[in-house]
Amino acid sequence: MISIESRVPRDAYRALPGISISRLKELRRSPLHYQHALSSPRESHPLTLGTATHVTVLEPERYAHDFAVWTNRTEGGAMSPRRGKVWDEFAALHAERTILTLDEATDAQAIAQSVRGDETAFRYLAVGDPEVTLQWEMDGRACKGRVDWLTTVEGERYLVGLKTTRDCRHFAFGSQAAKLDYALQWAWYLDGYEIITGKVPHVIEIVVENTAPYAVATYRIENDILLQGRDNYRELLKILGECEAVDNWPGPVLGEQILTLPSWYYPSMEDITDLELEPIL
Repeated sequence: MISIESRVPRDAYRALPGISISRLKELRRSPLHYQHALSSPRESHPLTLGTATHVTVLEPERYAHDFAVWTNRTEGGAMSPRRGKVWDEFAALHAERTILTLDEATDAQAIAQSVRGDETAFRYLAVGDPEVTLQWEMDGRACKGRVDWLTTVEGERYLVGLKTTRDCRHFAFGSQAAKLDYALQWAWYLDGYEIITGKVPHVIEIVVENTAPYAVATYRIENDILLQGRDNYRELLKILGECEAVDNWPGPVLGEQILTLPSWYYPSMEDITDLELEPIL
């Protein structure tokens, strides 16, 4: 199956055949963890604020349908706790929606306003399609991916991602991207799109801080990162093939090994030099 389709419901996307990059990432820990996730899938629930942010920025028309805001207050003016009869009635009334706190709703709207008010970011969000599902085949495997936003700017195609973060500055987000291996998904989506269309898109990541003043940064993902991401996911596919061939799914630690502790556990030479030994009486 090879296709591109926008606005596929998340549950429908999960039910599609094919390996996703989020599932493939399980192999970074071990084949055992990958196999467990495959045989005993556990639903991943993205952070509520992150989900609300995606909708308010990329699909604002869905907001009222998908979310309800808990605004009840106590007689003293504080927000009411989310428990008790009133809460139970509210939750039952909005059972098909995600319930946000007032703070979450306020943050999501402020983030959306900040992103859409940023001239650089809005260049890629002015027109386009949200939540784009890609399906393709690679090396005989069915693959799938879900791109936040797909757009065309001055005749060039762009795959656009949107992420919230504590710190959008270059060094901080770069460290986060490396730690979480975002390069894997950037390369995965790019390669999938190229296989489907025969065209190579550009990759953009819009990053917005999740606390006021909701600073925004727009990063172009260059070839060196994409090449490394491709190498990384192809290595995982190689490991997957080897495990499948012999039906062997080892854990992360093989055999008996010597335990080592991190360097910070031990005193430094400076600490040792400064020690004052008392004489033994």
